[in-house]
Amino acid sequence: MLSFTTLRTLYGDLSGNTSADNLTRCSYLANIEQRYLLQKFFNNEETYTITTVGSVDLYLTAAPAIDAVSGVLSYAWPNATSQVSVAFSDGEIRTVNFTKSSTAVTWKNGLVGTKFDLTAVVAAAATTATLSTAWASDTGAYVCQFSDGEQKTITITNGSTALSWAGGLSSAVADSIHTSVCSTKIAVGGAQTYKLPADYSKLKTGTLTIGNLKWTPTEVTSREEWDRLNVFPYYADIPSHFFIWKNEFALWPIPATTGNIISFNYKRRIPDLSIADVSGSAGVTATIANGGTAITFAGTTLMPTNNSVGESRWIQFAPTTATATSGDNLWYQLASVDSTTTATLYQPYQGDTVTASITWTIGQMPVLMEDFQDMLVWKPLIFYYSSIVDNKVKKAEFQGLYDEKLKLLDEYAGTKTINVNLCRKTNNRNPNLYWQG
Repeated sequence: MLSFTTLRTLYGDLSGNTSADNLTRCSYLANIEQRYLLQKFFNNEETYTITTVGSVDLYLTAAPAIDAVSGVLSYAWPNATSQVSVAFSDGEIRTVNFTKSSTAVTWKNGLVGTKFDLTAVVAAAATTATLSTAWASDTGAYVCQFSDGEQKTITITNGSTALSWAGGLSSAVADSIHTSVCSTKIAVGGAQTYKLPADYSKLKTGTLTIGNLKWTPTEVTSREEWDRLNVFPYYADIPSHFFIWKNEFALWPIPATTGNIISFNYKRRIPDLSIADVSGSAGVTATIANGGTAITFAGTTLMPTNNSVGESRWIQFAPTTATATSGDNLWYQLASVDSTTTATLYQPYQGDTVTASITWTIGQMPVLMEDFQDMLVWKPLIFYYSSIVDNKVKKAEFQGLYDEKLKLLDEYAGTKTINVNLCRKTNNRNPNLYWQG
């Protein structure tokens, strides 16, 4: 296998130019080539699942006031980050932003409140008014908005029509007010949109599992068609259509039930090759047991990360005769680097138990299969000898190496499996066509 560091070193040797600028150029070109080959010859698929968010009643810690654009849930949102249609207790509907594991909710456009009629227009400088019908909600101080936009905190008493506030009005206003009579209860409709994975490139299929039913909705390809579907909110468990917009996966009808599984099968983007090798030898101990996956290091510091599978980082324990234990010289993928001195393998280690100071290397490997990783050196060298240095002989030499591997890759990628048949090849000739049989 050719790690990121090995690729750069080999390119520098073969180009005869080990300057920092030239090695950086190799990194760019190798990453471009790897993405191209993966896109052309491999599915490069990933599956990501989340659950639907259906209709449910939730509670805020306080009733939202008029003009409010945010609130606080009584407990953290347990579902995926999403935008959900919410009906407040006074009937106003907003698209509200919910964030996973957070109590904060936000929405655009402040709450307008409910309209209440007065018995007459209210003059400038007035501090009182009269409702046309008695106040049916709780007694309290409510933020109210008059027809000209001016707001006052008004004392309103249950069963009374009298209104009063401090400080006269700036101007005469119409015979109505708006105020929020919301309670802390909010009716959360189903979440229609769901965030796509961070490494999403292109969706292949999106399915929804409802009990034993696995349903694949039909894609909507234009915003115009999607808007026609969503003239009004419509809820159902089985969606007929989906739409991708701004890295979000939207379903129609809106899911009515919480807990159904959405599965995204998609082509993923891969991290750039950028992490230099980390090596250890004398005085740097790596400990791992035969059949184990946990590695402990001493005398070195690793780069902490929890996404090593995506980064494609691997470790190799070199064979040695200088110690009682020896590595098996195979490369093992790291599932995670858990701290600066510990890591976990993706699959169990098959060599001798390692407890001594033997040579080991951690390298970031191309996602491209190891038999074709040298192509990530040949293609940058073709560019180098055709644009940086004019050398037609060298260019043709590396073009030939690249084309040979490209042909093998094309043959290899034609099927996902290898059929090993050790039997004698069957004679398919028809003996009736030959006079001697």
